[in-house]
Amino acid sequence: MHRTSASVVPPLRALARCFSDRSTNATRTPLPPTFRSLYRLFLRASAASVLSQPNATARLRKLWRPVFDHGVHAIRQMQDHRIPAARRDSLNVWYTRWEKQIDNTIELLYRSAISRGLPHRVTQNLHRIVQANQTLRDPLLPHKKPWRGQLPPTAPEYQRKPIRVLSPSQAELGALFRTAPRLLGEVIGMAEGWGGLSLGRTQRRR
Repeated sequence: MHRTSASVVPPLRALARCFSDRSTNATRTPLPPTFRSLYRLFLRASAASVLSQPNATARLRKLWRPVFDHGVHAIRQMQDHRIPAARRDSLNVWYTRWEKQIDNTIELLYRSAISRGLPHRVTQNLHRIVQANQTLRDPLLPHKKPWRGQLPPTAPEYQRKPIRVLSPSQAELGALFRTAPRLLGEVIGMAEGWGGLSLGRTQRRR
């Protein structure tokens, strides 16, 4: 668990490059060693929590990537000497709370690695959520057809089709598709508030 692997370095460098194109002197300042150490520890813990399964590890790291992006963004703002003192103070308060949440998150991942109880079930369900989110789409949207360049612009395949009236079952399915993620997000938000940790962020494909 404490051994440094080659897979740790590329994600860390990629995270540091996320904000390398910002136009301030602060962007040339390396990320603090404490943050880099925290991220390395997360990378190891995320792999150990799912027994180093490659696909599950990649999904968990993708799930928490936006969370660490927010942390990097806050650090870059605090490194900018042009921001007002009040703004820097509020960022310090936010970042201190953020570090505490990440500490608790790593503790959850560690518990998942050494036991098969509730923490392990949580990490298993989280990586399944990411897997499902990769192929999730609105069931009422028409399926996209491959573009055929040999057809003229006036071909029937390119003409707008009339909107069909939804049946009650289709309308119910569409409402469920729009409501379910919000309800799941509320449950995850309550769990994060109760446990003082972060359970990652997903982005739905459009």
